[in-house]
Amino acid sequence: MTLPWLEAHQAALGQALDARRLGHAPLLHGPPGLGKRTLARWLVAKMLCLAGDASAPCGICRSCQLLDSGSHPDLFFGRVPEDKTQITVDVVREVSAGLQLTPGIGRARVCLIDPAELMNTNAANALLKTLEEPADQAWLVLVSDRPDLLPATVRSRCQKITIRPPDRQLALAWLAEQSPQSAADEIALALDICADAPLKALKLIEDDELRFGVEVRQVLIDLAAGKAIAPDTAQAWASSPRQSLDWIAHWLGAWLGARMQAHAVKAGDGLPGSCQPLDLARAWQRLMLTRQLAETSVRKELLLGKWLLEWESIFAAGE
Repeated sequence: MTLPWLEAHQAALGQALDARRLGHAPLLHGPPGLGKRTLARWLVAKMLCLAGDASAPCGICRSCQLLDSGSHPDLFFGRVPEDKTQITVDVVREVSAGLQLTPGIGRARVCLIDPAELMNTNAANALLKTLEEPADQAWLVLVSDRPDLLPATVRSRCQKITIRPPDRQLALAWLAEQSPQSAADEIALALDICADAPLKALKLIEDDELRFGVEVRQVLIDLAAGKAIAPDTAQAWASSPRQSLDWIAHWLGAWLGARMQAHAVKAGDGLPGSCQPLDLARAWQRLMLTRQLAETSVRKELLLGKWLLEWESIFAAGE
């Protein structure tokens, strides 16, 4: 899958690498859904490629072939172990030791740490030594959705590369190409919901998640307008309570922000004009309590049904 908004980053990174101007620890960061990991894989391949000063990984040398097969001896991964929730100090020590070895192919060794913000304190401290005293022709490539969670001592020793949302028209055109069966307004809505992150928007469409989210919004609007909804709505939503509550939270947050003039809801509001920010804030507060209770053994359809009744009562009281 080609991500055209990354081409400028690829060109700049490739030129810096060939001119030996690329720092030994690039940190690729930005919101989810922009292709940071695709760019990181491209950069790793470029670092290890045996084709010399080619503008991109050649894809045919022995190094590129080993990368494709997942068996490159000079690529090390700093990842969360299966039985853990963080990248541990043992993981960092192991990959740091790997970077000190003689390369098995070519001259370079690379460690990819992803997601870097999941290093625990001991792991981050252990990484500092490698950052401060890098081996020759050895790179650390870090990827992070939340670089603010990394220690300042780690961030300051990395070359920060920020990945930002692409031009909206470029993103819309790319999404239309990837999902030709989707209507233009559906694509635009997905992009709005995902804060202009194309990959995240595409997943929303392909997983049929957007359709469900739009249905949730319509139910909330219908109740606000005093219209009847399907009697089994709460029971249907209870089959995936987290998904349902997350979508309710999304629309409440968007409407509350719009009513407080924090931002506009591009897809339209749809709520009665009498609805005040305080009403939405109270609905949000009740929703947060509902989300907490949904983690217990309480019957989910009763929880959702109760919240929907409370939502309906907000507008009935304003009549």
